[in-house]
This record gives sequence, structure tokens and C-alpha cells, in this order.
Amino acid sequence: MGGLRVLRSRETSVVAKISAPLTVYGTIGRALSLARVVFCLSFFLTLLSCNSTRPVVKIGLLAPFEGLHRESGYEALSAMRMALADYPLKNFDALPLALDTSADPPQARRAAAKMLRDETVVAVIGPLQARQVSVVAEVITASDVAWQPQVRPASSAEAQTLIEVTISQMSGTNIVVAGLDFGWPQNSAAQWSSKTGKSVTMVDSPTDAAAADAVLWLGSPAEGAAFLGDLRTQSPAVPFWTTAVAGDPVFLSLLSERLDGTPPGPIYWVVALGESAEQYTNWSAEHADASPTAFAVYLATRRALQKFAGDDPPSNKRELALFSLDLEGKSELMEILPLP
Repeated sequence: MGGLRVLRSRETSVVAKISAPLTVYGTIGRALSLARVVFCLSFFLTLLSCNSTRPVVKIGLLAPFEGLHRESGYEALSAMRMALADYPLKNFDALPLALDTSADPPQARRAAAKMLRDETVVAVIGPLQARQVSVVAEVITASDVAWQPQVRPASSAEAQTLIEVTISQMSGTNIVVAGLDFGWPQNSAAQWSSKTGKSVTMVDSPTDAAAADAVLWLGSPAEGAAFLGDLRTQSPAVPFWTTAVAGDPVFLSLLSERLDGTPPGPIYWVVALGESAEQYTNWSAEHADASPTAFAVYLATRRALQKFAGDDPPSNKRELALFSLDLEGKSELMEILPLP
């Protein structure tokens, strides 16, 4: 309304300035001058209507912003904002749309459904905890919105491949899988053994894992910290493997409390980055406090923007990054493995 009042004020001013000469020139002069005024105003309004704004799209982020896991959610949002700021947007603008999952599957499902009601959302990144991925998949895969979960691949077949590749990298042949979350493929020990060529056992107790060559944890961060804390009292050196669980600040904080000065022993974790080791090395040098999971969110945001802009985004080739973790929370990249 302010702009309309200004425009009307300018119209009044213009008419006032030409009204005096019109009384001299007569009827014909008035008609010609008013026609010029009308033409000029029409031309001016046409220019205003042609000055359209750039379209705005949104990149959705499903992450915990309340509760125990909120630190990982805010780190992911920071990484997304960095990607949006770094990417050269030419013909459109992009904004983040972050909704809270509270690391809870029902809440994550509701957040995903709410997010998809916004027609400007062109891609969704997250959730950040594995047990929410399967329930969110039911909602997002039914839409045409691009989806990139960060803790495990969206499909059961891809998740199974990730586990198989991980087990193949573990030392020894006596492998224990513990804490199998419902978000992962529910294969039996015999099925995992057949697929990996190793002797895989499913256990619930750290005592049953103490004599293994290596342990793969596929549960939650909090439960994983408790399991490893108890395991270290019985087996200080058995390698402990997990997924993006080890990149969650909750895991490290609770593990430190559990160990109470006891050495953490060898800890390894894997995350599907989808990019090369060199890119992660450059990222970690510039963002020393950011986790590899934050880097995965940064890359996923860039890929979403590239796809929408038609800027020849990278292929869908997925690579598995293998990290070691120390008790201070420092993750060191050890190897990049191709995912079949």
C-alpha cells in the first residue's frame, strides 16, 4: 500500500505541474498533454510489472533440534547453510527448511509429511539417525522430491551392501554383529555369513562379543556407548566398528562417562560420503571442528542445488569413507572404499 500511495502522489504531482499550461492551450492542448501523461504512466507501470523476482526453492533438512541429539542437528543445519552460501545461485534463490525429528521415528515421519506439503521443497536431506530412515522412506519415496539420507542409503538393498562392504574390511573371520536396529536389513547371522564369507554371529551382550575378532554395532549412539563401555572392561583391544553413530556427539559424550579414563581401544566407523578423500581432506582443513557427517550434509546440499540448476551434478556413485576415532572426538580418514 505504501508503494501505491507513492505512485498516486506522483500522479497528482505530475498532473498538477501540467494543469497551468493546459488552461492556455485550450481543449486540444489539454487532450494531447493528458494523453502523453497517460502514456508515460502506462509505460512506467509496464516496466514495474516486468521487474519480476527470482524463484525461491527450499532444501529440507530432517534433523533433531530438540532433545539429546540436538547438537548434531544444529551442526547439520550450519553445514547446509554453508553449502547454500558457497554455491553460485544464478537463476534462483535457495533457503533451508529445517524441521525437528527429535531423533524419534514417529516425529520424523510427521516432520517429513509436513515438509512435503510445501511445494517449494525440491530436495530433502536427513534424517541423521538410522532408525528414522525407514519410516521416513515410506513418506518421501512416494513423492517426486529428491531424497538423501545421511546415515545409511535409502533402500534396503543399498544398506545391505554397505554392511557387507564394512564387514569385508574388518580384520579376522569371527565377526560379531550387535544392536541390529530395525532400520537396517534384518538378515540372519547365516545370511550375513553367506554374503560376506566370514563367520558372523548376532549377540546382545558385550560378554558374548569379548572373544570376537571384531564387533559391528548397528544400534543407537546411546546404547552403543553403553555396549562399548562394558566391552572394554572385558576386552580392551577388540576392534569396535559402527556407522555414523560414532559421528554423533551423544556417542562420544556417553562413552567418555562410561570409560572414566579407561582407554577406548580401536574404534572405526563408516559413512557414505559419495565423494573423494581429497575433498574431505580440504573440508576438514577449513572446518576443523566439523564432523564427517556435517561434510556429508554439505555435499548433499550442493548435489541438490546442482541437480535443480542442471549444472551437471556428480553421478550417483557412492563411496564409503572409513574413519578411526579417538576419545577426544577426532575422526581421521583412513580409506575411501567404492560401494558396488
